[in-house]
Amino acid sequence: MKRSDLELYVMNDMVTIVCGVIVMHDSTLSVLPPSNLPKPLGSPAALLDCTLGTDVSFIVGGETFHAHRAVLAARSPVFSAELFGPMADATMPSITLQDIHPATFKVMLRFMYTDALPPDDELGYSPAEMLQHLLAAADRFALDRLKVLCELKLWDNTSVKTVASALICAETYNYPKLKRKCINIFAVQENFYKAVFTDGFAMLLQKFPALAAELRKREGKGHIRI
Repeated sequence: MKRSDLELYVMNDMVTIVCGVIVMHDSTLSVLPPSNLPKPLGSPAALLDCTLGTDVSFIVGGETFHAHRAVLAARSPVFSAELFGPMADATMPSITLQDIHPATFKVMLRFMYTDALPPDDELGYSPAEMLQHLLAAADRFALDRLKVLCELKLWDNTSVKTVASALICAETYNYPKLKRKCINIFAVQENFYKAVFTDGFAMLLQKFPALAAELRKREGKGHIRI
């Protein structure tokens, strides 16, 4: 086609070409074999569970996790800077991470490959506790979607036993809705009396003593000295 002819159809420096495709079915053709292309990242046969092609490993609490720099960098700006920036870790084949539990890192890594959280029964003996650790890890590595997912899951998994530690997370990472829910749980006198005897409550008072006055006000009875 001549350029002059084509220019007749140019609109906003673009040409739109519309075509149709007809697929002819022939029953005599051989049966198409199943695809051997790996399913989306994170499936059992795909990149996450295969060390082939991995170019970085993380040592977390004595356990080693293999990964792909490109995947991590695409998912996290923190990993992008660490693995491809001027930092020393950019040239290291193995990186040791502190202040994160291996089980937490494993779930976080799977999320980075699959964009999904595992079911509650795969989050360990205490899903709420795991979600709190994941929230901290997500904040550390700037995984905003994971942070929101953890908040939503914590909303559903918070109980009297875990409300104090959930409130710590809500206050630390600025989740006002989750904070209000936790405070409303404390406002019920029966819940309040049970929650104050948990380890999370002692940690709450240590990290955020100002919350004690708010909890006492919501509880409204003042029988327990905080």
